[in-house]
This record gives sequence, C-alpha cells and structure tokens, in this order.
Amino acid sequence: MSADTWSSELESKGSVVFPPRRGRLAVRLAGFALLMVMSAWTNLDHLRNDDISGTLGVLRLTALAAFVYGTGLTLWQLITNRPVVKVDADGITRGRSLRWSGITSIDDPAGLPGIRTVQIRPADRRARPLTIPQDNVGDLDALTPWLRSLHDRHRA
Repeated sequence: MSADTWSSELESKGSVVFPPRRGRLAVRLAGFALLMVMSAWTNLDHLRNDDISGTLGVLRLTALAAFVYGTGLTLWQLITNRPVVKVDADGITRGRSLRWSGITSIDDPAGLPGIRTVQIRPADRRARPLTIPQDNVGDLDALTPWLRSLHDRHRA
C-alpha cells in the first residue's frame, strides 16, 4: 500500500490498521520450528551419550529454550493476529499508545534488510520508544514520511 491509500483510509475509516503480515510470520515459524526440532534432536543425542554437562551443554539447552520461545511467540502472533499497529487521529498504537502530542520524533527506518524498524520517540524520556517493524508494514520507507506528515499536521 502507499501513503495515498493510507491517507484515504484514515479519512474514510478514521484509522489505519496494520496487522501482522502472515506470510512473514509463517516463514519465521517454519524457521524456528526447524531450529527447535534440530536443537531438541542434538540435545537428546547428547543426553543419551551422557554428554550434557559443561558450558556447551548449557549453551545447547539455552538455544533450545530460545527456539521454543521463538516458535511459541510466532505461533501466538499467527493465531491471535497481534500485535497490530494502529494510526488514528489520537496517535499511534502498538500494544501501547503514543498520542501525537507525546511524540518528539520519528526516526528513519533502521536495521538489517528484512528486519528493519521505525522508532517513534516519546516526549517522556523515561518511556520506551514505540517500534514499528516490517512484520506489520512492508514499506517502511513510505510509512516514515507519511507518519511525519501526520505528526506535523497534529502538532500545528
């Protein structure tokens, strides 16, 4: 989608909702599930050989726990279709809300290709920035100027 499409949707519906992109989540789920199964397999092999002690054993179990967590989180996101990013007249929401008046800046997209994010900086320095990932919006380069224009419009 483009900024014009988002603007017309914002005018007609009052908000623009960016749900998680299910294709990206399905690929991530397959990757995590494969890593989890392979990690469980190697852990079982080492357990059978009574070779589960030491630093390497701890690292193997830690990796397995991380893969189980990643698989579970991605599965939860696929089932619940969350977290969504919502942009409306009040501000931007992704789990928590930032009002337009509470936003100081909107950063350029940053990160590695495929896992880039846009940071929305709150005025309250104690609050964490709101992050919009490519999991929700495919074209962060188009999203950033659109959000900045909305921010400028609501500040004026």
